[in-house]
Amino acid sequence: MADGISFDFSEFDKLLADLDAAPGKTAENVIRHLDQMGKKVQDDWREPLKGSSTVPAGAGAVTYDIRGSASVLLGKSAVEAEVGPVLRGQGPIVGMLEDGTPNTGPRGFGLQALKKNEDAFVDGIQKAGDVL
Repeated sequence: MADGISFDFSEFDKLLADLDAAPGKTAENVIRHLDQMGKKVQDDWREPLKGSSTVPAGAGAVTYDIRGSASVLLGKSAVEAEVGPVLRGQGPIVGMLEDGTPNTGPRGFGLQALKKNEDAFVDGIQKAGDVL
């Protein structure tokens, strides 16, 4: 379904190396920004689902979660934000709308939300650490 979609994350290796050498406050700023962006992507994904007659609880099924902490980031581990539908209630239907089925094309609401916030994400990460 998503064969033509790809992201270039090649510059993140350098960014992670720069963040690794940065002071603790940078890690806190990165996590704060990641949290804000997760919420923003969640809100933007929910927007086209609001008021849906076929998936009335679909917007509420899209959640985000952030894992990790400043000390974990500085310990060379990962901090990640995950945005997507929960696997209960109408969440699986939201997932099918996102990816499509053999009988329907993908809606791509989550991908659109991610792309809409991509530049703000990169800018915020750069500002958080003053790495560039």
